[in-house]
Amino acid sequence: MATVLALKGRTLAQDNVLDSEIGVLTEDDHGLQINLRRKGRFIAVYTDESEAKPDEQRMFHDNGLVELCIEYGVTDTMSEEVDDPDHPGRRMKVIIPGIPHADRMHEFYLDLLGRQIRTILSDGTNEGAEVLRMLLARVIKVTCERAGSDRKNERVAAQKLTFTVEAMHDPQFLADVPEEGPIGRFLALLEAGDPDDQKLAELMRAEIPATPEEIEENRARVGVTLAELNALGLGYEPDADADTTIAGVTLDMTGTEPVEVS
Repeated sequence: MATVLALKGRTLAQDNVLDSEIGVLTEDDHGLQINLRRKGRFIAVYTDESEAKPDEQRMFHDNGLVELCIEYGVTDTMSEEVDDPDHPGRRMKVIIPGIPHADRMHEFYLDLLGRQIRTILSDGTNEGAEVLRMLLARVIKVTCERAGSDRKNERVAAQKLTFTVEAMHDPQFLADVPEEGPIGRFLALLEAGDPDDQKLAELMRAEIPATPEEIEENRARVGVTLAELNALGLGYEPDADADTTIAGVTLDMTGTEPVEVS
């Protein structure tokens, strides 16, 4: 989402920047098509595969390496006659959006659009790009692929940039969301957006629980079970009331009789 906000209105694609519409490029009997209803240049942003190796710990919030994919290209339209569903036996003309074959000018605009994407994501005055970079520890690999038709081996006016990035882990508790931190600034960016973005920010904030006591916070972060914590002598009652009073403790030391302390 930060990538979409960073790019929208700042490239040759203008506001035609799609969020998470995976497979915007599809192929049918006519060749490579696009799932858009208007002619022009487009950018489609989504994440694909991810892989995390949390150092043999049970850290379920680690994102690890993520593929950030940006498809972009030029759309055109064509007309076709099809059966009219409302009038059996009649034909009707429909307009189908599609990707034209690559030519000199299309190649120029694709190169220019790809350059714009890289430049904008590096811009320190762009809050969306700034937040995106804060959410990433590093960029591991960048690949650029030519979109083409498998059916005819056609070269068409579309490309795909894939950034393999190391993403920061998801926030577990409110302590992970300081106002000036990456997640805090990302949520503020959404809250300053349109009603849909504001609703998404509200839903995300609702999923971040308050920070518990220190021992439970540390246990949850590394994935230690309560049984393992008890074995370390650090057991506790997770649902105990804050005003609970400990009436007594039994000390059980190897080689001696247990001693009760009140």
